[in-house]
Amino acid sequence: MLPYSLMRSTHLNISFLTLLSLSILACSRPEEPEFIRMKDFKVEEFSEEEVTISGSAILFNPNQFAVTVKEIDIEVKVNDQAIGKAKQIGEVKVPAKSEFEVPMNASFAPEEVYDNLLSGLLNYIMKGEFDVYYKGYIKIKVSGVVFKVPVDHKATVKI
Repeated sequence: MLPYSLMRSTHLNISFLTLLSLSILACSRPEEPEFIRMKDFKVEEFSEEEVTISGSAILFNPNQFAVTVKEIDIEVKVNDQAIGKAKQIGEVKVPAKSEFEVPMNASFAPEEVYDNLLSGLLNYIMKGEFDVYYKGYIKIKVSGVVFKVPVDHKATVKI
């Protein structure tokens, strides 16, 4: 039979190894959030000087903990013409295991899309809609790890 002190030491070692193994299994690597879709496209402002469109990117956080949207870097094109970058509206904190929205908008001068301002405005009004392309990424921080979630989406916005 083993002396009491050696037996106690063996039990402590086994307990420590068991707890260490469970801790390692519980601390899994964070998963990349997933882009689901874009939604709620609308024209916020429509004038001779500026057109402002807004919408939201819908993503899913598969992690057991909250994440933070750090920034967006999404190029916006209207009718195949680059007009600039989408801007994030406010900071977004995201609960664990949930879908979340990243509201954004983009503004452009109509003449950036059409050579002739009058024909461009008439074209918008006659068609009543225009195509918007979003391509880039949304940067999300998950437990110290930063993910760049790709976004590649086309939508038709009605005036």
